[in-house]
Amino acid sequence: MYTVDYGRCFLENFKYFPEADKNKITEFIEHYEDHGLVGLPGRIKNSDNVDPNDPEFLSKVKYAQEHKLWHYHLGIPNYDESNSFGDWTSEYLLHYQSVSLYEIKIVDFDYHPPFSFPESNYLT
Repeated sequence: MYTVDYGRCFLENFKYFPEADKNKITEFIEHYEDHGLVGLPGRIKNSDNVDPNDPEFLSKVKYAQEHKLWHYHLGIPNYDESNSFGDWTSEYLLHYQSVSLYEIKIVDFDYHPPFSFPESNYLT
């Protein structure tokens, strides 16, 4: 019912990720394919939620919206469980595009802070 696609750059880099990271990413993919984004422990956030004080606020919001970018905190290296389940954050996150109600495209895996957007070549 739910479909996951992958950006070319993400797939090229995936093989070099540590095994534990690949396992967490695979768990996310399997969960999404079976249940969508419901019931995940980590925070899911629309990437257009940019700090209004950011000097590049408008261009960042436009970029995120234009590319339908979201990100998910997937618990690498672990979750900060101080918030309630479903809102846990972590140092690393997975960037994805919301292609449709039932499809996402994983485009990047990155740490934060600082938060940065996937470069345009990652979106193809």
